[in-house]
Amino acid sequence: MSIPWRRKKRTFLSAFPAQQPSPSTPADPPSRFQARPLARNVPEAVPAAPDGPWPEEPPPAAPSDWSAAVRFPSARAALGHVAATAELGPRGLRRHPHDHSVWTLLTPEHRPGLRLAAGYGGLVLEAGSDGRLRPGEPPGYTGPGEHTRPGEHTSRAVDHLDTVAAWDPVSLAELAAHSPVAGPPSGLREAVVLAPGALARWLLRRCLATGVSTTFTHVERLDRSGAADAGWLLLRLSAEQGAVPAGLVEACGRLPGTVACRAADTDCRLLVDLRLRLPLDETLLLEEVPAGEHLVVERAVSGPPWRWRPLGEPAAGELLDASPVLGDAAPVRIPVPVPALGPPLPVRLVPSARAPHRVDAVLIADGELDALRRFLRSRPLHETAVVAFGPGRHLVTEPPGLPQSLPFGTPVHQAGPGALYVESGCVLHPPLPDTARDQVLGLGPDVITVLCQDGAWRLRMRDVRPAWHLWVPEPPAFETGLSRPAREVLERLASVVPESQPAAPAAVPTPEAERRRLNQAAMEHSLRGEYRKAAELLEQAGHFQRAAQMYERAAAELGEGS
Repeated sequence: MSIPWRRKKRTFLSAFPAQQPSPSTPADPPSRFQARPLARNVPEAVPAAPDGPWPEEPPPAAPSDWSAAVRFPSARAALGHVAATAELGPRGLRRHPHDHSVWTLLTPEHRPGLRLAAGYGGLVLEAGSDGRLRPGEPPGYTGPGEHTRPGEHTSRAVDHLDTVAAWDPVSLAELAAHSPVAGPPSGLREAVVLAPGALARWLLRRCLATGVSTTFTHVERLDRSGAADAGWLLLRLSAEQGAVPAGLVEACGRLPGTVACRAADTDCRLLVDLRLRLPLDETLLLEEVPAGEHLVVERAVSGPPWRWRPLGEPAAGELLDASPVLGDAAPVRIPVPVPALGPPLPVRLVPSARAPHRVDAVLIADGELDALRRFLRSRPLHETAVVAFGPGRHLVTEPPGLPQSLPFGTPVHQAGPGALYVESGCVLHPPLPDTARDQVLGLGPDVITVLCQDGAWRLRMRDVRPAWHLWVPEPPAFETGLSRPAREVLERLASVVPESQPAAPAAVPTPEAERRRLNQAAMEHSLRGEYRKAAELLEQAGHFQRAAQMYERAAAELGEGS
């Protein structure tokens, strides 16, 4: 009873527990206030459920077979504890009506497993003589001390055994649906697939095409209310040699509404999804399946376990194959008109922002040969410059950096394959791959093809010359023979000193001739865009600076292609 508010507080001795009077003290006069001990806030006075306080009358006694309960925060936590203590026997599983927790009712035989409950996040609740569930004592608790008041260490009641036992039961198969998930195992000799009729026919044809022995059975799916769906097929796949193809098993599990399973027994009373990795023995699940019923355990995200019922006997898979029967008559061939191809498109050279703008060579006309001659004679480039002479147009290349410095001519870049040069900043339209360029443009190992917006030219590889041939095209005329005075002197000496006849040595190629051959081969490889091979030949000829420049061009080509 609440005390009304007073402005002036008064302290009454009767508010405290009455003390026993001393024997020598006379009895106190009677008071109009009766001394009673203050009721402490003991846990029993707290309501155990949101619906209201406990009734005045004590609840009925708890059943003798349940002695404790464990509250787990999730179904997977409860599954882990059940798997760890499976040898202790079956226990009661209940689902909390207001959250996702799972409660386990235990008998005295399950007490050895209570020590493992905390490891799975479980809260152990001990049942008292009145059936109320209270949390177990904290570790290290030794009982109330001498200064402890009554009810101070009394634990709060959480619920009642009868209330927990009345909740909806949870089957062990429903807990098994929360097992870890992985891919289907490989090397399966047998698999069971449950699928709707339309998908089952497609799966059956695929199984027959892969050579897997298949039988089918018409079944109906039963929901919790008992409603039946008869449009399902059960396929049993078995490999006569080896294993069922892993791709086929993967396809069976990925189709919508289809589940690939493994059978726990020969009668398929219990089917478990192939992707589930059960932490407990499948025989424990099989013991909970009633006789004559068939159960399928899928993943928890696919729904709770569901029941099915066969509608007939298994039959060979070939009987369900609805492929058309082919006759023995020769097929009638109907000619199909092929549309005529359109006119060929001309290959044009068009400017493009995506085209390479580098300069590998310069195409000059006949009237620019004199300017090229004057330009090269005034610069130390005439020793390495190369000119490929052609019909009205001539290609100037080498060394690297020379084409960019020429103030005249049309810059071109090496487009390939081989010695194909295209005007810088332009591309072929329509685009042609390398094989098409080789056939359409008539490329070859002995020709140099140059394409520009104002024309196309084909130069021969044998007409490639060093640039210094522009001003020294032919050697000078040399005087040969002996003059008359010189001949008289030599005759007089021959009469006095006889001339010896040395043995003629074998003719060996001079180093200069070999260097000229290497230079010519290097020029041909450079015109074809084979800069690495040209650099190796120049290195053999002793032109190390030019070889280094060729290696730089080869490295630049590799950088552009990566």
